[in-house]
This record gives sequence, structure tokens and C-alpha cells, in this order.
Amino acid sequence: MLSEQYATSYSHDPAQHVIIVVCETGPRSPLRGELPARLLLDAALHLVGIDVAPDTPDRLVMMLGAHENVAQVVDNVRVHIENGGRTVLLHGPFANLVAAGANPYVP
Repeated sequence: MLSEQYATSYSHDPAQHVIIVVCETGPRSPLRGELPARLLLDAALHLVGIDVAPDTPDRLVMMLGAHENVAQVVDNVRVHIENGGRTVLLHGPFANLVAAGANPYVP
């Protein structure tokens, strides 16, 4: 079964090259630490979702917007998972792939 959750907060600090996506509800995941991922981006390079450990049975998909908004997928990204899969950190050069500023999909 695919574990998909919707983000409740989004923070992007381009100066520090860090994006933090949090989901305060939903099932816990056994995933933790540094893991491979795919970024799901819209046409303006806003983050629509993060597909964590996509080739494992414990795969986690953290969505910020609707699947229909995905215009491109970026493979071979690394993310850091904390808090039972409820916090996803995207850092370094991978954070620079995402448009700076507020995310239009998370209030």
C-alpha cells in the first residue's frame, strides 16, 4: 500500500539551501535518515510532492498539491526524514532545484 500524506507546512530558506516539509497527521513511517527521493515539480518549479524511497516497500509520498500539477520529475535526489516520516528536509543543491519563496499549494 502506498503511504501518501499531505503537507501541513512548508518552509524554504534559499540562503541556507534548506526546505522543510511537515505533515502533522497521517500514518507514521519506518523511514528515517538520509534517503533517495524524487521531486515532483510543477511548470514553475514549485514543489508539488516528494516521493521518498520510491523503490522500497516503505515508500512514502509527501504531497503538497494535486498530482495533476506535476509537470516534471527530478530523480536521484537525497532527502532527510525525521519524526516518523512526518518531516522531510531537502537540503544543499537539491533545495536549489525548487523555486524560491512561498509554495502555492500549502496554506
